[in-house]
Amino acid sequence: MTVVLKLDTKPSVFEPIEVEIDGILLRVKEITLGGLEKIQALQIDLNSGSAAAIRQTLETLLDGDLDVLRNLPLAKLRVLIESILTRAISPTAEEKNGSGPGSESLPS
Repeated sequence: MTVVLKLDTKPSVFEPIEVEIDGILLRVKEITLGGLEKIQALQIDLNSGSAAAIRQTLETLLDGDLDVLRNLPLAKLRVLIESILTRAISPTAEEKNGSGPGSESLPS
């Protein structure tokens, strides 16, 4: 049988997405299917403003000192979560493609 696609779960070589809040840097984890399922399961509670659901979602999404989030207003927490999910699931062309081809002045 021919293998048409081979994937592994090793960490990505691409730079992770980072978020800075009040000088504290948080790193966005790579979103896995398990993480996405957990976030979706929390979605109803998230939409009703459940603090526990917000905390669990952020713990699923971020590495770092999450205590900085305690002073963040709920509106900013929502923007943070939405921004992280948007960038992690649908990276920009630059993030997705990495660096482009070399300078045109270089010989072929």
